[in-house]
Amino acid sequence: MSNKENNNMTSFKMAEEKGIKKFVEKYHCKITVLRLDFNEDLYIQYPYGHASPCGRLTVGQEFISICRWDPPEGFCVWAWRDLIPVIQSYHEGRDHPSIQCCTDGLRPVIFKLERIEIK
Repeated sequence: MSNKENNNMTSFKMAEEKGIKKFVEKYHCKITVLRLDFNEDLYIQYPYGHASPCGRLTVGQEFISICRWDPPEGFCVWAWRDLIPVIQSYHEGRDHPSIQCCTDGLRPVIFKLERIEIK
């Protein structure tokens, strides 16, 4: 690597570190499981997996996202991938609750997302 390339890499790393140091979380996101659905009519036509609602989560279960990048312990990683853009909007300050769902067409899980201020 040339000296110029090395200096550019160093500049990028310094800029990245400055951005990260200036980045401060003001909010968390509370995720509540509202409903576990099962579309039996579709399952009959397109069966895969078990013939029941999602077994990873339970109605009423609550999770707090304290980091916009990583799912809370015990939260479904597939649902996390579906919801992450909305969850990140709560970390950025979105102030009204929303109802969201994962993208499993046979076994969708319905969630309520809301902002929580960090104290």
